[in-house]
Amino acid sequence: MILLAVIEKEFRMFFRYPLRVVSSILVGLVFLLQFVFFGQAVLGGRYSQLLAASTGMGDYPTYALIGYVLWWVSVSPMEAYVWGVRRELQRGTFEMNVLSSARILELLFGLAVSWLLMDSVLMGVVFAIGALIFDIPITISVVLRSVPVIVASLFAFLGFGLIFAGLVMLLKNIGPFAQIFEFSMLFFSGVFFPLSVMPKWLFAFSKIFPLTHAASAVRAIFVGKAYAEIQGEIIWLLFLIPFYWIIGYILFKWAEKITRVVGYGGY
Repeated sequence: MILLAVIEKEFRMFFRYPLRVVSSILVGLVFLLQFVFFGQAVLGGRYSQLLAASTGMGDYPTYALIGYVLWWVSVSPMEAYVWGVRRELQRGTFEMNVLSSARILELLFGLAVSWLLMDSVLMGVVFAIGALIFDIPITISVVLRSVPVIVASLFAFLGFGLIFAGLVMLLKNIGPFAQIFEFSMLFFSGVFFPLSVMPKWLFAFSKIFPLTHAASAVRAIFVGKAYAEIQGEIIWLLFLIPFYWIIGYILFKWAEKITRVVGYGGY
């Protein structure tokens, strides 16, 4: 199966170099620690009454850790479509894959899934280390209850990232734009601060991002809320999954049609 073959190839290439794996985890930890310590300095301590009143979670390290790990995973499909395709173009293998019997969408989807799984593994390690550093209590019950929400969010992230696959087909090198967008999501999705402090129009705009609802739902589960209490976030996620998959697929097929005429180009 082509999808599994692409995933296996990406895993072999990434985990073949242990230093690359270790450096990815260290980079994740460095970014996490600087944001958490900066937030605590601004708030005047680990616990914030304002944060608790706004989000239901007053422990800032827990709040930031959940949002940060989900953010890193959420941008994985975008990274795969933008940098993975660029890598294949640089190597001259993209055109050969297109000319093969494999469907291009399946090849790209394999890239996105493999990068998403790899980053999930890496961020799982970062989350565990972060929980140890900041002494965050985690129970099996909380983890199991978070899994369905996280899985739903992963499907939403894949559909959301598919939009960038179409943009890559059309514009080729969109790396700088993608990076700006990725870091903008830190702001729009309330990764390090509550969305309630934002203007109402910006708060409403944040609803279109799957990360906004995924982070909010998982944080609510960590403070003991039941599914019934976060059904609004779950409904949003379930709506955004087909919404972004449909938009992404239409954009991609349109971009593919144009690209087959003008050529795939390179770097």
